Amino acid sequence: MNGLTARLAVDLTGLSPGQTLAVTGAAGAVGGYVTQMAKAGGLIVVADASPADEEPVRSFGADIVVPRGGDVARHILRAVPAGVAGLIDAAVIGSAAVAPAVHDGGVIVTVLGEGPRALSPDVIRQRSLRVRMAFVPDYLGDRSRLDDLREQTEAGKLTLRVARTFAPEHASEAHRLLEAGGVRGRLVLEF
Repeated sequence: MNGLTARLAVDLTGLSPGQTLAVTGAAGAVGGYVTQMAKAGGLIVVADASPADEEPVRSFGADIVVPRGGDVARHILRAVPAGVAGLIDAAVIGSAAVAPAVHDGGVIVTVLGEGPRALSPDVIRQRSLRVRMAFVPDYLGDRSRLDDLREQTEAGKLTLRVARTFAPEHASEAHRLLEAGGVRGRLVLEF
């Protein structure tokens, strides 16, 4: 699901190789996949990360890493003063908070809930922004998308991140770790 969400989000930007895409939440599952897919698609990637996550985010292919957080738009603009062509908000910071980092005529893709309604229609119209929502069921019936993800993984273009594996009898421990947060990669039960 994370891979499909990332694929859909990148596709919804409609960006061409050489254009610049910013990614929030780049250390997370969706953001990490977005970074890798965007880089494989020839985009210049500006990604956010905490100091502890900067190296993994760079390993996903980010060209520029900026500090994460609510003021990420300011950091993106410091790195790309003219603004980016597109931004995928995998951290769910919110379209209104990240919109300043996108140049007029650019695109913002959200991955949870808010969609275009989070920005004022006046702002969207005045700046000619496109705001899209990645709704993964749009790709669920498309087996070719899953096959593309498999091929990219087999070719080493996508990295599956497994934080830890557990025997089924230790599923409760895995669940506690997941609830505590901060896990980078997936917790896998091996049967």
